[in-house]
Amino acid sequence: MLQMQHLRELDFAITRRISYERTVDEFLLQLATNDALSPLRDRPEMVICLNEEGALIRENGRWELLFTPGHGEKLTLAPDAPLYPVLKQLLKDEKAGTVCRLVLPNRSLRTLVSGIAPLSILDEYCKKQPGRYLAVAERIVIGGTEELFSHVPVCRYGSMATVDKEEIENYHTIRALFEDYIYQYDHVSGDEAPQPLSVAVFGPPGAGKSFGVKQIARSCGRFSVTSLNLSQYAEPAELFEALGEALRRDRDSIPLVFFDEFDSEAAGVPRGWLKYFLAPMQDGEYTLNGRVCKVGGAVFVFAGATASSFQEFLPKTEEENLQFRKVKGTDFVSRLKGILNIKGPNPTCVTDRSSLIRRALLLRELIIRRAPGIYHEDMGWTNISKSLLSALLSVSEYRHGSRSLEFILAMSRLSDVDRFTPSSLPVDEQLDIHLDVQDFRRKLAFEQIMGDAVEKYAQIQHLKYRERHLAEAVRLGADEAQLEEIRKEPEMAEWNELDEFYKEGHRSQIRYLGERLMSLTEDIGLRPVRPGAADTITELYGPLLEELSEWEHERWMRDKMQDGWRYGKKKDPDLKLSPEMVPFSELDSAVRDVIRTNLRFVPEYLKEIGYELYRKQY
Repeated sequence: MLQMQHLRELDFAITRRISYERTVDEFLLQLATNDALSPLRDRPEMVICLNEEGALIRENGRWELLFTPGHGEKLTLAPDAPLYPVLKQLLKDEKAGTVCRLVLPNRSLRTLVSGIAPLSILDEYCKKQPGRYLAVAERIVIGGTEELFSHVPVCRYGSMATVDKEEIENYHTIRALFEDYIYQYDHVSGDEAPQPLSVAVFGPPGAGKSFGVKQIARSCGRFSVTSLNLSQYAEPAELFEALGEALRRDRDSIPLVFFDEFDSEAAGVPRGWLKYFLAPMQDGEYTLNGRVCKVGGAVFVFAGATASSFQEFLPKTEEENLQFRKVKGTDFVSRLKGILNIKGPNPTCVTDRSSLIRRALLLRELIIRRAPGIYHEDMGWTNISKSLLSALLSVSEYRHGSRSLEFILAMSRLSDVDRFTPSSLPVDEQLDIHLDVQDFRRKLAFEQIMGDAVEKYAQIQHLKYRERHLAEAVRLGADEAQLEEIRKEPEMAEWNELDEFYKEGHRSQIRYLGERLMSLTEDIGLRPVRPGAADTITELYGPLLEELSEWEHERWMRDKMQDGWRYGKKKDPDLKLSPEMVPFSELDSAVRDVIRTNLRFVPEYLKEIGYELYRKQY
C-alpha cells in the first residue's frame, strides 16, 4: 500500500486534481514503461491511495478504481499516514453508496502508449447501461441528474456542473491557476504585484463561456468580476478607460476582467484588438492619454467569438499564419497561461458521444427555467413525449449551439399544456433555423412508428443470429465440443447475459435503417404489418438489397468511428485499425456477401414483431 502522492514526490509524471482518469492513465503508463517502477510492475496485488477520495487497486492482475464522484483527489494525507484505515473507510463508503467502483478496461501497452483509448468513467458507465448514452440522456431529462451524478465524476462550481471529462480537466486546471495566482498575489512584497494571469475561453455561441469561469472565480472568493465587450468600443482609448475602471478595487480583492469577443474586428482588421493586450498581459501596464497606467495584479479572461475551440483559433495554412503573425496573434498566444474549451451541445468530433449527456443537462435546465408547466417540481420529473425527447437529443446538430435549443423551447407552445409533445413545436420553417429539420423529422417519425419496438427487434435479431451461427457450424461438421466452445463466445450469450456492446449493435442497425426509411425521398418505407397489402416487401434482393447493404456498412463504420476505430491495412484491435473502414464498394467481395446475407433476414425479423417494409406509392 502506498499513496499516489509518494510517486509524484519521487518525480514520476502523474498529475493531481485534474481528473481521476488522467491520474490513472498516467500512472499505468509510468508503471508499464518506466523501469524505475519495475518492483511494482509484476506485483499481483497492491493498493495506491488517491488521498482519501479514492484508491487504485490491483487484485489477481486486474485493476479497479474506487472514486468519490463529487470530489477529486485532494492533498490532506500526511506522507506517513496509515493507509489501511483510509482503504477501510473507502470500502465502507462504497457500501453506503457515496464511493463507486470501476473495473478498468483491459488495455495493452501499445494502446496506453498510443493514447487511442483514454479512460473515461462516464463512457464506461454509459456503455453498461441498457440503451447506452441515449437512454442515460433520456433519464436525465425526465428524472434529473441524481442517478448519473452518483456514479461518475462531477465537477461543480457554484451553479455550474459538468460530467464531461475534458471539461472537468479544463475547469480544474483553471481553478488551480486561480488558486496559485491568489497565493502569489498575497505573498508579493510591499506594493509590488504579480504579472497578470491571462487565460482564454473558447466555445460555440451560447455555450456559457463566461458562466463557468465566473462560477470558479466566485468559488475562490477573492475576485471582483467585470465584463468588457469589445464590440462596444470603437477606439483603444475607450477600452483602456473601461479597463481602468474595472481595475479599481481594495487590496483584498483581485480584479478579474472578462474581455468578451476579444477576437473581433478592430478598425476593420480581423482580430485587430490582439496587439493592444500584449503590454497589459506581459508588463502589467497600458497607456492611456499618453500616461502609463499600472495594472497592479489582475486576471484577464479572453472569451472568443469567432472560434469554437483554441485549435480553431490557431491558423491552419501558411497564408493564415502570416496574417496571424501580422495581428500579433503568436505573441498573444505566448502570453496565455491557460486555455478552456467549452463544448456546448454539439459533438466536437466523431468520438464525442458525451454530447448527448451535455444536451440532456442543458435541456433539463432550460425546461425547469423556461417551461415550468411541463416540470413537476414535487416529483422532480419532466413530462415530455419519448419520441420527441429522443429526436431532440439525437438530432445531428443545433445550428447555433445552446441558443438553438433555448429558442426552440421558447418558440414552442407550452404555456397552456402540461406535456411537451410534437404538436407543441414551432413550424418547420422556424425549426430549420436551429436544426436540420429533415433529420429531426426522420428521427421523430421513426420513434413514433417503431421506437418502443427497437428492443424487441434487437432480441429477435440476436436469437436468429445465434441459431444461424450454430447451424452453420453443424453444417461444416463441428462436433459437440466445438459447438460448446462456440456457445461460450461473448456474442453468443443469452440476451439477458449479453454484453451491452452487442445489444447496442443490434439496436443501432434497425434504428439507422428505420430513420433512413423515414425520408420522403426514399422509395421504400417501414410500417406496422398490413395483412394482404400488395405493396409489402417480403424479400430483399437486387438493387434494393445492395442499397440497404451499403446503408448497413455506413452504420457499422459510423459506430466503429465513434469507438475510435480508423482505417488500417491490417486489423489491429490495440490501435483500433481495420481494413474494413472503407466504402462498401471497396470491401472484399466476401465481406460484402456477409453484409448482404445478414440484411436479407430483415423482413423476417420485422414480421416477427409486427412490422414490414413496403414500397411507397407517392
